[in-house]
Amino acid sequence: MCMVTSHWQRQDVTEDYLENVRGGIPFGAEQARIMLQVIHHFNPYPRKVIDLGCGNGFLAKIILKSFPDASAILLDHSKPMIESAKENMKIYNKRCDIILDDFHSIDELADSHSVDCIVSGFAIHHLPHSQKKQLYNKIYHLLSKGGIFINMEHTASATAELEALYDELFIDHLSSYNKKDRETVAKEYHSRPDKEDNILETVTVQLDWLKDIGFKHTDCYFKWFELAIFGGVKK
Repeated sequence: MCMVTSHWQRQDVTEDYLENVRGGIPFGAEQARIMLQVIHHFNPYPRKVIDLGCGNGFLAKIILKSFPDASAILLDHSKPMIESAKENMKIYNKRCDIILDDFHSIDELADSHSVDCIVSGFAIHHLPHSQKKQLYNKIYHLLSKGGIFINMEHTASATAELEALYDELFIDHLSSYNKKDRETVAKEYHSRPDKEDNILETVTVQLDWLKDIGFKHTDCYFKWFELAIFGGVKK
């Protein structure tokens, strides 16, 4: 399962996302809070955590801060993102390993049935659907009994009209967040190079995949149009 070369391996794309988009994602703080609440409910003392497509380490950092006994493995195929993660995670460098590689190496990150929590933030949607399903299977086998998978993700809208509404509202939000002219933001948003890397699927379909694999308590824990948090527990 090798991730194809993407725009995220470019320094300029990475920097623009981290500076102008990631922090401005609508309800970002609420999403992080919900992720922690779900983890705490199902696996309140996680010790081994994997962050897939870690970016600058945003999710892993929150988890390590919230669960002091946890250690984390961070994986990303983008060298600029990995360099950003190394800088961002300095305070936790004794509790994490940061690895530059594709998702195909997930089998090498840990033994089967040994990981308490696997998270991913806005990364898996870059995979073709067949590879998404393969990855979800591998995640299931890595998780220990009671282990939880949480995907904070960009998903497909149910209809073209809802997609258009999402785009308009997201542009409004970015314009306000970055204090930039809306027309400029809209042009940048629709012409951004990384858009070509998006291979979106609906939450409903992906939850069905997780159920078929064997995950329990599968649900969408949060959703704002195309932004969703979903996952399940290995029982």
